[in-house]
Amino acid sequence: LLRADSANDDDRTVEVTWTTGASVPRYMPGLGRVQEELEVSKKAIRLDRLNNGAPFLNTHSDWDLADVIGVVEKAWVDGEEGRALIRFSERDDVEPIWRDVKAGIIRNISVGYRVHRYEVIEGEDGAATRVIARDWEPMEISAVPIGADDLAGFRSADGQTENPCVIERAEPAHP
Repeated sequence: LLRADSANDDDRTVEVTWTTGASVPRYMPGLGRVQEELEVSKKAIRLDRLNNGAPFLNTHSDWDLADVIGVVEKAWVDGEEGRALIRFSERDDVEPIWRDVKAGIIRNISVGYRVHRYEVIEGEDGAATRVIARDWEPMEISAVPIGADDLAGFRSADGQTENPCVIERAEPAHP
């Protein structure tokens, strides 16, 4: 969620909430339809990439340098939220986006991420019902039109990039 009230014209910065870990429906090969959750904690989230100047993108588009509309100046975990300070580019083509953010028109944020370890929670029938990312790495933050997590925005991962990931099954939740 872009926080328009935090916009600073001099620095062209604004604070965002990029995750709250909300449950989002996904289809995962080998597991089928599941609810995916991102653990929001300092031990679960690898913040190095964000804090090393990760890009702020226009709707996860990363095929052209013009898709970069800003940069992550700093990122942190605040309670159960992932937060960041974003600095917008001064390019002319970014100016309309910056104005719409300040006006509260563009509000939704999404995070592109890579998961290194999932915990699988199985239902009574033995099928996976939930997966919780227990070790994950945000790669970029994007402004998006529609978000799945109403408090943070749509979360996305590049499904075309292979990434080794450990998937652990938890004990079934039986009474």
